[in-house]
Amino acid sequence: MDPTELTSAEVYPLGWSEPGALEWGRHWYDGLTQFFEVAAEADDAVLVWLD
Repeated sequence: MDPTELTSAEVYPLGWSEPGALEWGRHWYDGLTQFFEVAAEADDAVLVWLD
């Protein structure tokens, strides 16, 4: 992710150019990242529904 693009798009929370700004929510996505990695290694498809 490009912090400049996040700031210009006014993505909440603001302050993406500050050091460590992209790390604040990483712990919420670690499990999801592992899930996608395992699915990719098993050559499985993943269906994502964003509502």
